[in-house]
Amino acid sequence: MPAALVPVAFLAVDPAGWYPFGPAKVLVVSVGILAAAAVVAGRGVWRLERSTGAALAALVGLLAIGAAAGLDPRYAWTGTPERAMGFATWALCGLALVVGRSLDPERGAATMAVGLVAASVGVGVVATAEALGWDAGPIGLGGGRLTGTFGSAAYLGAATALLLPTAIGVAVDRSQVPWLRVGGGMGAAFLVVACVGSGARAGWVGVLVAGGLLAWSRRALLRANARATAAAAGLGLVAVAGLAAWSPAGHRAASAFDADAPGGRGRLDEWRVAGRVIARHPLTGVGPEGYRIAFAEGADDAYERAHGRDPLPDRAHAAALDVALAGGVGAAVAWVALVGLVGRSVVAVVRRGSGWTVGLAVGLVAFTVGELVLFPTAELDPVVWLLAGFTVAVAPGAERAPARRVPAAVVPALAALAALALVVGASAVVADRRAQRSVAALADDDGAAALDRAEAAAELRPDVLRYHLLVARARVAAGEGFRGAVAADRDALAVSPGDPIAQQALVRDLIARAEATTLPGHAAEALDRAEALVVHDPSSAVGWRLVASAAAVAGDRDRAVAALDRAKALDPPRPG
Repeated sequence: MPAALVPVAFLAVDPAGWYPFGPAKVLVVSVGILAAAAVVAGRGVWRLERSTGAALAALVGLLAIGAAAGLDPRYAWTGTPERAMGFATWALCGLALVVGRSLDPERGAATMAVGLVAASVGVGVVATAEALGWDAGPIGLGGGRLTGTFGSAAYLGAATALLLPTAIGVAVDRSQVPWLRVGGGMGAAFLVVACVGSGARAGWVGVLVAGGLLAWSRRALLRANARATAAAAGLGLVAVAGLAAWSPAGHRAASAFDADAPGGRGRLDEWRVAGRVIARHPLTGVGPEGYRIAFAEGADDAYERAHGRDPLPDRAHAAALDVALAGGVGAAVAWVALVGLVGRSVVAVVRRGSGWTVGLAVGLVAFTVGELVLFPTAELDPVVWLLAGFTVAVAPGAERAPARRVPAAVVPALAALAALALVVGASAVVADRRAQRSVAALADDDGAAALDRAEAAAELRPDVLRYHLLVARARVAAGEGFRGAVAADRDALAVSPGDPIAQQALVRDLIARAEATTLPGHAAEALDRAEALVVHDPSSAVGWRLVASAAAVAGDRDRAVAALDRAKALDPPRPG
């Protein structure tokens, strides 16, 4: 079962959903990890090194404290529907590590290799087809960069950093059956296209660092086969250079030195903002998923002028910083310790391991290095922690880890949690499909149908903020006016009171309602809510524009002009 989880999780896509790459993957990952944990626990024994267990317990415990004290009382525990990186997912990652570490090294290796090759071929083929112009509904070019089965170029790059070395490892492992080695070779070839075409610089850096570690660790073997090594390296460089010239990858590499480019030197500005927020919340952080609310505490006028807020930042783009934001500095220290303890065994496999697991260990190093300038993800991290645990299980000396008997109540508890995750995840998929039909109806100017489907989605999953905002749009399109939209916006804020997008949506609809009714009380409420936005976030150009609009509706011309001037002063410079 754990081996089957890898390809299913990496390839899961729901073309009929509003967010095709979200609910389906979260469903597969959560149910798969919990079910695998129940199966492994049913064997009666867990395995985990004491030091690793202590670091894991510290991390999960501190993140729980961060969630309890966090800025988002609901999503800190469950995760936002878009990111799903709440406490529950962090706990799932810890469980995945224990499950992977408890797998039988010999029996698990045979099936895990098959699962990883299947994932490599699947992800690589879809990305290569995308590169060739294949139009597969939601799978398409994202700004010239490949996104594959993840809907995100960054996620695809992270996945290829993990899978590419693994596929190569299987391909060159003479102990594997021929058809599996052929599959590994095919997967590796397609994944090169995916890796380069994703334009994911974090993934590229991870692959380069991990490849350098492998070369240094196995330098004696490389020297003994110098001609073959040189030929393989030359062929690889030619292939990568050709793909870089054919794809936008060359431009992506150059833009790393552009201070204004997303992910370029401007990433330093993101880290400075995150550092300011951490400095204000060093003990407990702002809770998982709280950074999108606390971002305003660290942002200043200089950041706004340089980068703006589209899209709204909700991650620090550095794993250690993201953990510190979620659970405080102590959680970041525990995360670093956990990565270091697990990484020690992973590096031991790189240096002294045998067979295809060396490739897996290299892939884990590449993924982890890349995540240092990315962020943890609900779609990838639980699977990666499962694979990390398995790699620890096959590392030299792993048999010395103590075996702990699993309490009898654990198995039914895990089975019950898996069943609950199945129900919750399935409802998320169904609701997301209803929302997509609402969006399609809005595009067809069918307001009544859009409202019916949006309300059906929100009724099934009232905890999903974006469905309430969709209801607000649909009510206006259906001719119900902005009073209904305001009510739906308030429903969204009941789910997450501090959410900046929902707050802005409410202010916009309050302004529209005031324009429609011309009632002084409505105009005053709109202006009060708009002013509250800039009190919390004085460097937001969007907030100041809303103040200008609200003041104009309220008849306060001087305030409207002053707010508009402030917004223009915060606008990023226009290209050219």
